[in-house]
Amino acid sequence: MNFSSLKETRISNEAPLMLYIAVLSLIELVTKLLYVQIFIFGFGERMADSGSSGGTKKQTDQDREKTLEELKALRQKRLDSGKSTQSPSFKTDSKPAIAPQKNSTNLKSVGLDISQAREQDDEAAITAIRASRMQAEAYHDITKLRKQANLHEHKSAKFLTKSKSYDTKAQRAITRAIQNRKKAVSCRENIKDYETRMKDLQGEMKSAATEDTGRSPEKVSLSIAKQDKKIASLQEKAMKYEAKAAMLNEKAAMYKTKSAFNLEQSKIHNAEVKNFTKRADKLEQLSGQD
Repeated sequence: MNFSSLKETRISNEAPLMLYIAVLSLIELVTKLLYVQIFIFGFGERMADSGSSGGTKKQTDQDREKTLEELKALRQKRLDSGKSTQSPSFKTDSKPAIAPQKNSTNLKSVGLDISQAREQDDEAAITAIRASRMQAEAYHDITKLRKQANLHEHKSAKFLTKSKSYDTKAQRAITRAIQNRKKAVSCRENIKDYETRMKDLQGEMKSAATEDTGRSPEKVSLSIAKQDKKIASLQEKAMKYEAKAAMLNEKAAMYKTKSAFNLEQSKIHNAEVKNFTKRADKLEQLSGQD
């Protein structure tokens, strides 16, 4: 394709655009001509009106004053009647339309009565709502006091349960301590029996050394050593039982202390329960809640 064919193709593509631009310019020119013609025609009419208005100027001023008087009268009527819903109608008479004085006073009195009734209704509604709010606040305060009383009552019962539990543990420890003491006493009594037998063997040992008793001193000495061993074993058991009893007594004392502390806390919370319950009952009596 050569340069001439490209140029022809470009011209053929730009032809509609150029035609569109020419049409727009033509429309703009026609619009300007119409504006100029309308301006000239309006200016001519205004000149003609200015020429003919010289004779009727006084009549126009009189009509204007009359219209102003009518408007003032209608405005006064609207102010007196209190915003009437009907639209005002203009009259061609020279006398302004003035509303009767009785109707205006009646409307004023009716408006005042309605406003007073509305104010009284509003005050009554506000008073009722205020009373309802105060009752709701009083009921809220009562429920808060009841809640605090129930919380303290729960804590009182909880501490009382702990106190009773520690009392049980202390009693169990005391019982076990008494049992260990009894065992220690039994061991002490057995030790006395073995000591009596040991004294007999020691006398027999002396007699066997000087006389012929049928038993050799060695056998008697062995019997004495066995008795001595049993006495030592029983003493160890007695001391062990006494140590257990002392330990159990110390535990019982500790449990008693904890029981007393929890019982004290229970009594404190119980006193708070009575205080909050009394306050709630008094507030309920004053507020008249059911």
